[in-house]
Amino acid sequence: MLKRLAVIISMLLVFVIVAGCGETATPEKVSDAGAATNQTEGVKKDEEKAPAVETFKIGDVISIGDYVLTVNSTRTSNGNDFLKPDEGNTWYIIDATVENKSDKPVNVSSLLMFTLSDGEGYSYDQAFGADTKGSLDGELAPGRKMRGELAYEIPESAGGLELIFDADVWGSGQAIVKLDR
Repeated sequence: MLKRLAVIISMLLVFVIVAGCGETATPEKVSDAGAATNQTEGVKKDEEKAPAVETFKIGDVISIGDYVLTVNSTRTSNGNDFLKPDEGNTWYIIDATVENKSDKPVNVSSLLMFTLSDGEGYSYDQAFGADTKGSLDGELAPGRKMRGELAYEIPESAGGLELIFDADVWGSGQAIVKLDR
């Protein structure tokens, strides 16, 4: 019994230490899809106040932590003869590119790093039946890019959609991209 308690306490201690080691990544816009700019929007100039949560749009090139994220486009799909979303739902498919701007390999995980939420605060799980191109999963070497599509099953009436990208799986930095519906 005492050994089991010591193992549990040791595991919790390791978890707390590892969770505390992550750096906070702050997203910043690198450029617009159609214009070259280095300005960030929505950040308060007063250092004493907490900065406003900055949101980005489709086409923005976003630098956050070791990553550069670009949401290239979105589309919907109602499936094919064999696989379809549930009645009243559609597959919402997001085409994105992730680049490694660090000097060491990084891992990309579509399940751990990407979340789709709507204007009412609901989040949606990825749909694995949709016909998508590429994948946003795996190891990414320094300076390399990875492009793929993420699919989510959402109600046809869902609006206010945002893609949330967690640059650190411990939750210390997010980029929020407002989508087209």
